[in-house]
Amino acid sequence: MSEIRSAKAINTIYDEREKFIIIGLTGRTGSGCTELSKILAHGNFTDLGIPEPHYTGDIGSGDRKYRISYEYAKKHWKPFKRISMTDIIFSFLLEADYDKLFALFEEMLDEKTAKDIKDKLERSNSNIRALYTDLHQKILSCIDDNTGSLIRYSGSADDIDSYASLENEILDSIGEIQSMFRNTMKSITYDYTTGKGENTETHFANSFTYSLQRFGNRLRHHGSIEYSDEFTGRHMFALARRANEFIKAVRHVNNKQGAPTLICLDAIRNPYEATYFQDRYSAFFLVAVHTDDHDRRKRLMEFNNNEQINDMDEIEYPKKAKGTAIFTNQNIGACCQIADIYLYNPGDNVKNDATKVTLKKLAVKYVSLIMHPGLFTPTSVERCMQAAYNAKLSSGCLSRQVGAVITDENYSIKAIGWNSTADGQPPCNLRFVTDYFSHSDTDSFSEYEWEDENFMAELNNRYSKLKTSRECLNGRMCSYCFKDIYSKVTGEKNQVHTRSLHAEENAFLQISKYGGEGIKGGKLFTSASSCVLCSKKAYQLGIRDIYYIDPYTDIAMSHIIRIGKNDARPSLHLFYGVVGRAYTYLFTQRIAIKDELECLMRDISEDDKKEDIQ
Repeated sequence: MSEIRSAKAINTIYDEREKFIIIGLTGRTGSGCTELSKILAHGNFTDLGIPEPHYTGDIGSGDRKYRISYEYAKKHWKPFKRISMTDIIFSFLLEADYDKLFALFEEMLDEKTAKDIKDKLERSNSNIRALYTDLHQKILSCIDDNTGSLIRYSGSADDIDSYASLENEILDSIGEIQSMFRNTMKSITYDYTTGKGENTETHFANSFTYSLQRFGNRLRHHGSIEYSDEFTGRHMFALARRANEFIKAVRHVNNKQGAPTLICLDAIRNPYEATYFQDRYSAFFLVAVHTDDHDRRKRLMEFNNNEQINDMDEIEYPKKAKGTAIFTNQNIGACCQIADIYLYNPGDNVKNDATKVTLKKLAVKYVSLIMHPGLFTPTSVERCMQAAYNAKLSSGCLSRQVGAVITDENYSIKAIGWNSTADGQPPCNLRFVTDYFSHSDTDSFSEYEWEDENFMAELNNRYSKLKTSRECLNGRMCSYCFKDIYSKVTGEKNQVHTRSLHAEENAFLQISKYGGEGIKGGKLFTSASSCVLCSKKAYQLGIRDIYYIDPYTDIAMSHIIRIGKNDARPSLHLFYGVVGRAYTYLFTQRIAIKDELECLMRDISEDDKKEDIQ
């Protein structure tokens, strides 16, 4: 028997993954991101309060897969270290001394509100200035004067160890002092329709949330917590880079101690911060926590009124981001569109849902799969949603790619669609303004586009620069959105004027076009959520179940779906599971299960033989 046994070789295959994982959380306030971060940070699996799997009786494939993940998690569960993105923002605030910090609050809010915060904070925490100053000095000692970043790990091994340990200490202390500010400021109301700085036309009650959101926007906008209207595009990743610097420090210290590094980033609310980590780490997974909007609002009503919740949603989930806000502000909808894993946090009994059984079970299931890819196979729902996700990549829409899949009641796929133009018409991403001006590729443009003088004038006004130079495109071809130009010319804003069919509509028409079978009682999967028009079609065709990722933002759910007898209505299901880039990664076996089990069993047999000889 060799010194290195088969079981050790098997473990080596998966050890690297178990040693380093970063899970980024995203989701609307009230969805359950904080609850999930607490679950992941739990150190003892048996104390999580997760129900044991069913071993007998009426069990299905889902129960059996849960049993696989449960048994694996019992042996391999390790706590995640929680790093809040709010802590990351606060680490930048700590670069200002105590008095400067309140000068910033005064500029961000107003003099009275800043004074109220300071007075209340010092009454409840008499040593707050000393605690803050100590942490302020520590973080300044780690800042590179030239780059503004935390010190890079170079120089002697002792220097590297010293900085990594200090940054770990700072990270652990930020949460405590940040909580003092949060607890004080959350009860101090602030109406920012009358305040200074970057104001909007809404108002928010929590001065802490308002301030930290704006400081975060400033850091992404121009790299400083002080106000500036200069946007260069160079600082979009300021928060992500700082978070990554702390992650490197944690990993360095853990590696020295022979400990794993499992990080939970709570909560990512800007999509480009998510792609920053997706591009850098194969071990990074963006997890979106979903809940039914009715349940989410019920949870929030304990501390907020309807108006405050609406304001919160408008900030976190903008319908249409414009200008620099596309890069600098929160956009949870965009984050959810690029998530790797979706978890569902239901509120069957919102007043007493502290046990979070569903969320815990899903966390265990997918953390086990991250640690051991290929541990079990995807569900039928995941398989169909992945097909819809793949389909959306064929979309030539300039605004948003959406995919849809229609199945029968047994999840057998009958049609696939994506939002695109009618067959034979070039999609918008393949029609170029320069061709329009030069009268090239004439088949790509409609009679209306060639002949309507107002349309021609608006297109010329918008893209006239391209007639003389294309340098601003930096090698790109320039397409244009017909609906945007048409709406500007006519003043009409109606989605019927788009050139594209919707993904669901396209899928429905594929069945008719190619003589497919009826789909009454079937299922619709969409990588977004169905609009009013597509919801009508789904209802008319007898679709029984609709699986979707994006929350319904208009009256498609409340007006189109929720009417009529219950047995006629489609049932709506927020999707949860793995999709996108993570689908192939997590469901691909590193080693065939048969080979893995045989290697493990071989060691048992060799142990038995050895005992018999003895």
